[in-house]
Amino acid sequence: MLTYTETKRCIEELDRRGLEDLIKQCGEDVIKAGLACDVEPSNIEEAYAGQYSSDEEFVQELLEQCGDIPKDLPSYIHIDWESTARDIMLDYSEDNGFYFRNL
Repeated sequence: MLTYTETKRCIEELDRRGLEDLIKQCGEDVIKAGLACDVEPSNIEEAYAGQYSSDEEFVQELLEQCGDIPKDLPSYIHIDWESTARDIMLDYSEDNGFYFRNL
């Protein structure tokens, strides 16, 4: 549940109707995490990249989705996902498993 301060911040930027729409689109947990990552309320929906259990899982899925890493990568090719995630995460923020692109 959003705190009073979080709700007030969102209403100041989006108005009450905008906050209600954002809650319907993303849910309160995503909004709360976005605010914790310093994402402006008006950018939360655009910046939201999904929920994952780790940076490595997030980055692997991201790179596979955009086609940079094929899903059927041969087993003899090994990727250091920890190092790759560290580099990619410079452009993303995470709170409580929710990931956001830095806009």
